[in-house]
Amino acid sequence: MGNVCCGGGNSEVLARQELLKEGNDFKKKSAFLGVLSRSENVYLQLNPSGTRLMWRQTPGPSSSEELPIYRVGKICSMGRLDLVLLGQNGQKLLELTAGTMDVRDLWVQTLEELCLPGQENQSEEDAKSLKEKMEKQQDKQKEQYWKDRTEELEKRRRDAEERKKKIGVIGMKYTAQAMVNR
Repeated sequence: MGNVCCGGGNSEVLARQELLKEGNDFKKKSAFLGVLSRSENVYLQLNPSGTRLMWRQTPGPSSSEELPIYRVGKICSMGRLDLVLLGQNGQKLLELTAGTMDVRDLWVQTLEELCLPGQENQSEEDAKSLKEKMEKQQDKQKEQYWKDRTEELEKRRRDAEERKKKIGVIGMKYTAQAMVNR
């Protein structure tokens, strides 16, 4: 008969993700002011939840840096060992050189699997949260408008009452004289 596939591809994806969570050594290329390029040894790995890339400089303890997966727009393999992560707008987020082609290819394949479906979900979530924030802001603006409007109307009413009091006393005098003269 033939091969029977029962979702084995999903277990392969998970196995590759586990390898990324263990991490690998890379050389991180960086440019200072776009002119002076330098490279430093870093240990790159995927965080346990699979949502961020974390790296730290390898000789000695240092603070780690992170890059959320949803910010990655494209993963490019350059040359034999280079790996470049580009942002949504095309800017270079991270430029790495792997120790071997196998390591580089593993990272490219797995990051593409993580980024492509996740971006749609993330962009939908971002759109929903942005829409909710906008609605809240509009509600606050409406509330503030009506509060200001009612204060203004109340002030106008008080001013009108003040004018009526001033004119009311004087007006009665002239009304009484007009009635007497009839």
